[in-house]
Amino acid sequence: MEFFDWLGVPQIVVDYLNLTVESADDAAALITRILMISAIVAGALYVVGLLCGGLGLMKMAKREGISYWWIGFLPFGNTYLIGKLAGETQIFGQKCKRIGLYAMLAEIVYVIIGIAMLVLSFMLVNGDFYELKGEGENAYYAFSSELFKMYNPGYGWVITLQNVLEYVSYAMWFVTLFMMCSLFTAFFRKYYARSPFIMTFLCALLPLEGFVLLAVRNNKPVDYQAYQRRRYEEMRKQEQQYYGDLGGTGHAPFSDFGNDRNGTSDSGGNDDPFSDFGGTENAGSNGNASGSGGSDGSPFNDF
Repeated sequence: MEFFDWLGVPQIVVDYLNLTVESADDAAALITRILMISAIVAGALYVVGLLCGGLGLMKMAKREGISYWWIGFLPFGNTYLIGKLAGETQIFGQKCKRIGLYAMLAEIVYVIIGIAMLVLSFMLVNGDFYELKGEGENAYYAFSSELFKMYNPGYGWVITLQNVLEYVSYAMWFVTLFMMCSLFTAFFRKYYARSPFIMTFLCALLPLEGFVLLAVRNNKPVDYQAYQRRRYEEMRKQEQQYYGDLGGTGHAPFSDFGNDRNGTSDSGGNDDPFSDFGGTENAGSNGNASGSGGSDGSPFNDF
């Protein structure tokens, strides 16, 4: 998925360049070069990100005892492995133990559609199918479906296919984005509890997954709910100390945080809200960590 995100970056840069052509053939040749350069740059950046992410996943998977850590270096396989490390999550209030599998399947469908659209883009770049539009300085050459049908009367279905793939691609983009957001939210609640949503944004909406995974490779898995309770307890203690120093007797606004339903305080036995990072907690104690056991010898046993 990151490949297609990177693919648009060189094209955005080209839009700001003042490129002029003299004929439809020149326009077609220029577009072909832009597509090729964009694909090469996007491919190179994707490979670098894949390797960085693979290194990060390898370390985390080995620490959790997962024997098939090597799939972290494979396209789609890395998504599945992230799901195994994330463990159980919830979607619309329902428990989901195979979020990595579902996200991987959605990603595969999205990539297949994207590759088909990219191939069609190369096929339709031909000077015979371009016509001059606009006037004066605003004139430009653009693809004309009517010219294509005129030169290829029996292949009008190609234009229909391109339009259908475009709409399906938009739909699959939303599906894949939802799956990826669910996946990374569950993952970073375990491995970067202080800001899971920022990390999810960087990985799901921006093509920075590999670099982020490499950055958090040394983080130990934590219980997100317990981590949040400790943070609220720390906030409550700070508020009590603050109002105590002022000599006030009012009720601290954050004093309710950290209390259970019976009104008893749950301090978690640790005042440091960031102690889980670098601690020695067993991931198996985390309610979200189920499903990442190292006794599983097959990387795709969920099928």
